[in-house]
Amino acid sequence: MNVKNINSEKGQAIVYLVIGLVVFLGFVALAIDGGMVLADRRHEQNAADAASLAGGGKAALDIEDAGITTTSWSCPPGGVGFAMHNAELAAIARALANNFTIKNTSGLQHNYVYATCSGAGKYIDVTVEISATTPSNFLQLIFPSALHNEVEAVTRIYPREPYGFGNAIIALNKEICSDPGSQGTIMFGNGETIVQGGGIFSNGCVRGNGNSGSVTMLPIPDAEPPVPAGGVYGHDLRPGNLDWNPDEYPALTSDTLEYDDYHIEPPIEGKCDINGWQSSLPEYPPIIHGLWCITGNLSVNAQDVISGTEVTIYVPYGKITINGGGDLQLSAPPAKPDTPLPSGALPGILFYVPDSNHNTVTINGTSGDLFSGMIYAPGSLIKVTGTSENEIFKGQVIGWDVEVGGNTGFNILYNPNEGLTNPTKMELYR
Repeated sequence: MNVKNINSEKGQAIVYLVIGLVVFLGFVALAIDGGMVLADRRHEQNAADAASLAGGGKAALDIEDAGITTTSWSCPPGGVGFAMHNAELAAIARALANNFTIKNTSGLQHNYVYATCSGAGKYIDVTVEISATTPSNFLQLIFPSALHNEVEAVTRIYPREPYGFGNAIIALNKEICSDPGSQGTIMFGNGETIVQGGGIFSNGCVRGNGNSGSVTMLPIPDAEPPVPAGGVYGHDLRPGNLDWNPDEYPALTSDTLEYDDYHIEPPIEGKCDINGWQSSLPEYPPIIHGLWCITGNLSVNAQDVISGTEVTIYVPYGKITINGGGDLQLSAPPAKPDTPLPSGALPGILFYVPDSNHNTVTINGTSGDLFSGMIYAPGSLIKVTGTSENEIFKGQVIGWDVEVGGNTGFNILYNPNEGLTNPTKMELYR
């Protein structure tokens, strides 16, 4: 019997071809199904973002319409609760418009939306979670369960916030007390300095230069809503001879008011050209209104009688020196006017000195004077003094350096509910 050995290798290539084809088809399947999953995930994330932003936008509008600010912030019930409820409804409606049905707001299903309130942080979060299953053509051979995506979007809404975190007196200078020429916030005089509503804040030095005076922070209980007493905050503290009341020294803070926290830059130059430039305020006028643009220095002498309602005084180049003793009744327009303002006037601002002007602002008030509105001079030293325990100054003071006080008493009243505020804002937080 003859045995014939066959050593031919014919046919082996087809085995490798079949194996390679299976591997190739596997990669194709992975690319097709994986691409579908990623495309569906992008669609779901876009829908979640849109729903969350729609809910956040509705909450922001409701908060703005209700006049809710950080100083009046209170988690549900009330206006904040109303805004949260409407936010959830708006988010559900927007998700439905993108073909995602959300049947509950408690998180019991995969598709859900809910709004939460932070009392400490003073914000609302509108959270939307959307999930969906992607049909698989090939990968189900490997993964027995369906391909599933879950995405989440969170929109955060912040209410209106008073300029400078609601402080009544703000010094932007970051120099500490030991540095040569440092100013910051200085309280002086032998009388009692009373700040009612808001606080005293300095980016750097807080110093007391009085002999036997005191500093008292008081609330505004009859405000709506009530305004609590503020504190005294700075990065370097030198109480000096002043008696701080309460007896605690002011609190050191790591917070800093940066440019965007206080900056006001209204389009004012063109308004001055329309209204006309003035060399001074008239001495015995009828009641003045609107925007008054001063070409150089502004000086008001003792015994002058000047009245102005809904007025803004703009001094872009010179210094301001107001000596009390006469009858000065000056008030800014409302921060939130219900009717059109007099030509060119700035809501809530009584004295406007741009940050390019570094000249000193000096205002000496007496019992016959009243200054109502913001004194805004972020590049200047502001000296505000009083010789009466009456409320001569009603508003916020923002300067590079600020000196306040008096020998017989100095009062400043600041209601952040009525002052200028940064607008309601929101962001896609996550």
